[in-house]
Amino acid sequence: MAEERKLTDFARVINSDRYQYTESDIFIMEHSEEREAVFDMYFRSTEDNGFAVVSGIREVVKLVEILNSTSEEEKREYFSKIISEQHLVDYLVKMKFTGDIYAMREGELAYANEPVITVKAPLVQAKILETPLLNIMNLQMAIATKASRVTRAAAPIGVSAFGSRRAHGFDSAVSGTKAAVIGGCTSHSNLVAEYKYGVPSVGTMAHSYIQTFGVGREAEKRAFDSFIKYRRERKANSLILLIDTYNTLKIGIKNAIKSFKDNGIDDSYEGIYGVRIDSGDLAYLSKKCRAELDNAGFKKAKIFLTNSLNEDLIKSLKQQNACVDIFGVGDAIAVSKSYPCFGGVYKIVEIDKEPVIKLSEDAIKISNPGFKEVYRIYDQKGLAYVDIITLAREDRDKEKFLVGETFMTRAELDEYKCSTLREGEYTCKKLTRTYVKNGKTTEEYDKLADVLASQKYYLESLEKLSEERKRLEFPHRYKVNLSNDLRELKYSLINKISEELNEEEK
Repeated sequence: MAEERKLTDFARVINSDRYQYTESDIFIMEHSEEREAVFDMYFRSTEDNGFAVVSGIREVVKLVEILNSTSEEEKREYFSKIISEQHLVDYLVKMKFTGDIYAMREGELAYANEPVITVKAPLVQAKILETPLLNIMNLQMAIATKASRVTRAAAPIGVSAFGSRRAHGFDSAVSGTKAAVIGGCTSHSNLVAEYKYGVPSVGTMAHSYIQTFGVGREAEKRAFDSFIKYRRERKANSLILLIDTYNTLKIGIKNAIKSFKDNGIDDSYEGIYGVRIDSGDLAYLSKKCRAELDNAGFKKAKIFLTNSLNEDLIKSLKQQNACVDIFGVGDAIAVSKSYPCFGGVYKIVEIDKEPVIKLSEDAIKISNPGFKEVYRIYDQKGLAYVDIITLAREDRDKEKFLVGETFMTRAELDEYKCSTLREGEYTCKKLTRTYVKNGKTTEEYDKLADVLASQKYYLESLEKLSEERKRLEFPHRYKVNLSNDLRELKYSLINKISEELNEEEK
């Protein structure tokens, strides 16, 4: 049996599909490796055809830091074992990333076909980032976007993310927890996520904890008493008792109330205290438990509901007037259970400053050419009105709206759907930021270390969307338009290919 080799951080950089290195070999043989290429990472749709929440930018930029700081000796150790072409190995071990990375910030609301990340770099440098970049972004944006749906369904009640045990491996559990927090979760349970990102973890107890004290009413009471006693000694600010191990109403809630009283816990307690229900008819049980707690004088006691919850079940519980102070959600967020494959793509859009395009019989797969950036236009009420994808270099529309002039924007596929934005009646914001310039990280990258700041940015961005555009079912379609210059470029390339096809048919 072959010995399993130890992997280091550099393995993340080459967590790639073989074809990217096969192509790189050809680029080097063609002396094309240093041609300036521009690639866009974007997505084509979401679960509800609404917005997605950006997460993962910091980890993508981290790939560049790892690539540039890894020694030639370590690179050679990896590449020599997986690549047979010696000239390619020699090139890769000396290669550092010298290009630029532009992206929306974490917590941004992004829409289909908008460049979430743009990589502008020598061709091979940009090419080999494809799979590791998509691996990061497709995971984190799936989870952040699902967390947004769940937390919007729950609002104003908070949601705690605790799906690590159902996540698809270590990295998924940790970075997925980060994405869930950015997507609006008020708390989480993952210890490594707390260590890595500085966002405190929380936790209650498991059924097995109670079962270790024995079976039945008295055993559960001892478990509750011990939990309260020792957690208070350690100055824990949360005392949540799990009450459905044996019987929620006849045993669990009664033991909880008695343990709170016996241990001096009441509404004067400075921390959080209460009960968790993890099975049964949650709406019915929560109402009964709320009445029991209130009758016993525990009006500030919290009720925590869990048990395979998702946005649909949460909406149903709220419609039934369930008594709940926080929802705990596991796999629905941790693996984006109803929409597990986010579907982000990474496409070349320019080579040596010449725009390129991919055509398809499926209109959704036709790419937008050229080096681009994204702007968001806000109306007089401060609500997001339209996003405009422009060319990053000279663009006539951009020159107008950046100074607040009157200009007209038109839907790409329907020239009759257009809007005139008049001087003084709108504001705009550039969504595309610079995170790496000439291979060096910028101050914008440093800001991504604060996950709670990214969550705050997300929540603020959400407030700038109309209620109709935040609906979970059939949200009102948000406008994403191409600038006139970009539209003209796109259709000039399409027409060029069409003309070639027509020539073939003659």
